[in-house]
Amino acid sequence: MSQHSRSKLTSGKKLVLGVSALAASGLAVGLLVTPSAMAEGTGAAEALEQSKAAAAQASAAKTDAPKPLAARTADSTVVSAITVNGGNSASVGTTNTQTITVKWTLSGGSTLYGSHAALWRGTDRDGGLKQFINSEQFDADIDPCVRSGDATFSCTATFKIDPRDDLKNEDAGAWKTSLYAITDAATDVRTDNAKTWYLKRWSRLSNNAAPEPVAKGKTITITGKLERANWDTYKYAGYTQQTVRLQERSLTGSYATTSSHSTGTGSQAGVEKKTRTATTDRCYRYKFEGTSTTPPVTGTGDCVDVR
Repeated sequence: MSQHSRSKLTSGKKLVLGVSALAASGLAVGLLVTPSAMAEGTGAAEALEQSKAAAAQASAAKTDAPKPLAARTADSTVVSAITVNGGNSASVGTTNTQTITVKWTLSGGSTLYGSHAALWRGTDRDGGLKQFINSEQFDADIDPCVRSGDATFSCTATFKIDPRDDLKNEDAGAWKTSLYAITDAATDVRTDNAKTWYLKRWSRLSNNAAPEPVAKGKTITITGKLERANWDTYKYAGYTQQTVRLQERSLTGSYATTSSHSTGTGSQAGVEKKTRTATTDRCYRYKFEGTSTTPPVTGTGDCVDVR
């Protein structure tokens, strides 16, 4: 399996269950760790195995639970209201750590033996895995779910992604959310793709209209540059051959697109340049609509005084 080098994504913990008394109480059951069970672990494959082991242990706890619980067993565990980053794509620059929050709701079971979400990228978890990141709650052995009703739980998991430790340019694009939920209901939930979301390389777009002021009838040049974060070099680089729209307005009007063109390549990577004839005072800006790997961005308008 092809993987590029990563810093440690998880704590590498080997989990041990201590659940009998808690299961009998009908409360959510956490995964407990003993000091002797600590082990180092790195990479997506090991993070995935840790998640699988935790789910298996939760399932074993359910099997070993006192049989009187069966009288309260519902038909199935239901996962609903799943959101990643509030329903928005996540954008990461070159230095700052991005916190991504996953929320979900569980219903159908009065006892929760375990539920966790993970973020991953690849074609298949077992055969085409590129990234797999367990949550902060998972690594800290904290249950992400709290009871919110007689047979419902509200769950929140957070993930901190550092571009310098966790990301390469190839990681931009579609990611999936893996999730399991094991309750005393007859059927559990184990899904590799509870939600698809997008991790994007932060973008920025400059623009400048010159000269200022300008004589009526002279040429105005509107220059801009579209850049995005490079997770291989930790710098910003021009985003080439991307459609950028030039927008204009009067001093009191609203912006409207007047032309579109493709950003430059080579030494002019990401650069866009258009000219206009000066007639009246006017404001100019560039706008980029975004792609599956890069968020949309709009430049700050620059107004020109025509004399």
